[in-house]
Amino acid sequence: MSDSRATKVQDLDRHLTLVPAAALAVTTVIGGGALVLPGAALQKAGSTALLGWILAAVITIPLIAVFARLGSRYPSAGGVAGFVQAAFGRHCAAGVEVVLIGTFGLGMPAIALSGGGYLGAVFGWSPAYSWVGALILLALAAAMLLSGGRVSSKVQAVLAAALTVGLAVAGVIGLANPHADFVAPALTAGAWEQALTVVGIVFFAFTGWEIIAFTTAEYRNPQRDFPRAVAISYVVVVGVYILVAAGVQATLDPNDPAAESSPVAAVIRVAISPTAASLVAVLGVVILAANLIGAMWGASRLIYSSASHRLLPRQLSVLSGSQRTPAAAIIATACLFVVVTGISAVGVMTPPTMFMVAGQNFFLLYLLSAVVFVRVAQSRTGRICGVIIAVGLGAVVVAGFQWLMILYAAALFGLGVLLSIRGSRRLTARENAAGIPVATSSTEGTG
Repeated sequence: MSDSRATKVQDLDRHLTLVPAAALAVTTVIGGGALVLPGAALQKAGSTALLGWILAAVITIPLIAVFARLGSRYPSAGGVAGFVQAAFGRHCAAGVEVVLIGTFGLGMPAIALSGGGYLGAVFGWSPAYSWVGALILLALAAAMLLSGGRVSSKVQAVLAAALTVGLAVAGVIGLANPHADFVAPALTAGAWEQALTVVGIVFFAFTGWEIIAFTTAEYRNPQRDFPRAVAISYVVVVGVYILVAAGVQATLDPNDPAAESSPVAAVIRVAISPTAASLVAVLGVVILAANLIGAMWGASRLIYSSASHRLLPRQLSVLSGSQRTPAAAIIATACLFVVVTGISAVGVMTPPTMFMVAGQNFFLLYLLSAVVFVRVAQSRTGRICGVIIAVGLGAVVVAGFQWLMILYAAALFGLGVLLSIRGSRRLTARENAAGIPVATSSTEGTG
C-alpha cells in the first residue's frame, strides 16, 4: 500500500523561483528585532557591539548551511519535521510537528502584537489597544495567503524591497548625519570577549531560516534554488544588520534611554527631526507585516503537512482553487494565532515571554537539525562538521536555557509521539479489518 498520508504534500503549487524565494526568506528573517536589538547591543558593549553582530553572523553560517543542505535534499511542507522523518521515522517527526505548533503558536502572536503596537503608533492609538492592531495584521496576513502563493510571493518581494531599503537608509543616515561619530571597535582580545556577550542578545535577529524550510515543497527546483535563496537572503540580512548597527553606534550614546526602546527612531530623530522619526513606526508596520506573512506561510504549511499525515484532522490537508492553496490550514493557523493573541491581551502571557519561549524552541530545532545532518551525512567530513555543530549548540542549551522551557518542548514532543503511535495503531487496525496490506516503512519522506 502506498502511504496516502504522505502524498498530498506533493500537490502544493510549485511556483517559487529564486527571486521570490529569496524575498520570502528576507521578510521571514528580518523582524522587529532589527528596530530594537541594535540599541540593546550598544548599551551592553558600547563600541564593541558591532563585533557582536559580526560574530553572530559568522556563527549563523554553519547553522543555515545545515538547513540549506537538508532543505534541498528533503523538500517538504513539513520543514524540520520532514528532515526528522527522513532520519528517524514518522513518530519522531510527529513529535517535532507538535513542538513546532507550540512554538509558532507563541512566537507568531507575539510578532502580531509587536506589529499592532507599531500600527497603533501610526494612528495614535493607546498602547493598551495593540491587540486590535494585531488582529488587523493577522486578518490581512491570512487574506493575503488565501489569495494564493503566487500573489503572496509577489507581495513579499515588494515588502522585502521596502524594508531592506528602509533599514539601509536608516543606517546610512546614522553614519552620515552631522552628529555621527563612528568609532571602529578595537580588535583586541578583550574587545572580542566583550563582543561575545552581545551574541546572545542579537541571535534572535538571525532566526527565521528554519521557517522557510516549510516552503520547500512549493519550489520549482528546491535542490538548486533553496540553497541559493538561503545564501542570497543571508547576504542581504547581514548587510542590513551591520549597516543599522553601525548607524546606531555612530549616532547614539550607549546611556541614552532611547537606545534600549527605539534606537532606529532615535537615530532619525537626532539626525533629521522628531517628526521624521514617526516614519519609523510606518517602517515597523511594514517589517512586522512582512514578517508575519512569511511566518504564517510557514506555519500553515506545517499544519497542512501534519494533517496530511493524520496527526491533525484530515480536512486541514484539503487544497483549494487553481493555485492549490491550503485554505483550511491557513484559516486554522490564523484562528490559533487569534486565540493566543486574545489570551495575551488579557494578561495571561506577555509578548516578551512568548518571544523567549519561541526563540529557545527554535534554537532547539537548530540543534535537532544538526543531529539529523550527522545521521544523513554521506561523507566523514560532513558527519564531523555536524557533530561539532551539534555539540556546540548542545553546550549553549545546557549552559543558558531555562529548564522549564526545555521541559515544555519535551512535553510537546512526547505528546506528538504518543498521538502518532495511537493514530498509526488505529489506522493499522482499520486496514487489517479491511484486508489491506500494511506499509512497513516508517521513514518515508513527507514529499
